[in-house]
Parts: sequence; C-alpha cells; structure tokens
Amino acid sequence: MKRTRNTKTAKQSMLIYAASEFEAQYFGQVRKDCRYTNLTVMQSEGADSLEKLIVEASHARLRGKFDCAWVLVGFSDFNLKPADIKAAQELAEKKRVKIGWSNPSLSLWVYLHFKAPSMVITDPDMITEALAKSIPDYAETGEYMGGKGQNLHLALFTNFSRAIANAGTYNRICESSFGLPATNIPDIYADILKFCGNADITHNQKMLTKRA
Repeated sequence: MKRTRNTKTAKQSMLIYAASEFEAQYFGQVRKDCRYTNLTVMQSEGADSLEKLIVEASHARLRGKFDCAWVLVGFSDFNLKPADIKAAQELAEKKRVKIGWSNPSLSLWVYLHFKAPSMVITDPDMITEALAKSIPDYAETGEYMGGKGQNLHLALFTNFSRAIANAGTYNRICESSFGLPATNIPDIYADILKFCGNADITHNQKMLTKRA
C-alpha cells in the first residue's frame, strides 16, 4: 500500500498578555465562549510599567512558541499617556509583541457595545459609572468577572459589530485630539480571526437567544 504524507499544517497560536485581572478574565471569556482553542490568555506576573509588560509578554511568547503575541493594557493601569504608547512601539517591535490598548481602560471597549462617547473621556470612573446604568453592579475588577460578570462577554456578543463601528467613530475624535486612537481592540480581534478563525458559539446559542 502506498504511504501517503500528512500535509495538514499545524494550527497557529496566539497569546494575549494582560496587565490586569479584569482584562485577562474578559478575554478568557472570549476564548471560552468562542471556542478559540489556540488562543492563550495570561495575566501579568506583576509588571508596573508598559515596558516591563512587553518584556514579560516576550518571554511568555518564547516559552510558549506563540506565532502572535499581544500585550493588553488600559491607560489607567500604568497612568499612561498617548506618547507612552508611541514611545514603547520600538521595544514592542524588537520583542515581537504588539501593543493593544484602551484609553482610559478596557471598560471603554465594553461601553462601545452600547454607544460611542460624543466627547473625549479620560476618566475611567466616568465609563464605569455610565456602564453601571446598563449593566447591574458593573465593576472593572476580577471579582466582578468571577461573579456577576462571568457571562459579560456573552451578554455583549450580539452587539460586537456595533462596538467595532462605534470604535471607528470614537477613534476619529480621539485621534484629532491626541494623535492616537482611543483603542485598537478591533486590531486584536482581526488577529484572533486570522490565527483562530471564526467564533463557534453554537454551544451558547440558547443563552444568546434568551438575551436577544
């Protein structure tokens, strides 16, 4: 019998290395809800600056042999300014890590599932207070994500396209003010699609139908 060669290529892998527990748990939900088996989400070991976060992520990328690696950071995590993101790009490119950010925090991305702010917001408390009106007991904490927010991503899933569109609208406002978009989370999702494929939420269909 003629032996055939297995030409199936190995699936590429992606890493998201988050600065905070909230960020790590949010994208952990993305991974679980969408069945992205080749996406790994990790939380920082205690980095106290964007530069240290990038170095930590680079080490994790090398250990795990990931094909693509992102750090995920909110401006409020390290009291960042737009200039800090731009200054860190050279290090990130050297370490083969991409920088994903939200200004002022990842709660902005959550908020964009509902609407785009009409003015620039740099205070994270303003975002969380506004979200609490739509999401009962919302808080940008790991404790919330492990309790009442354990299905946060799934609750927002059907509004994903709206979030992408609102991000584009709001980013144009922020770029004219700061020279930097408020968030590039859509770019992270573009890489998730590239490396992990389309979301598979068939196992969550009943829950999505109830929320519709």
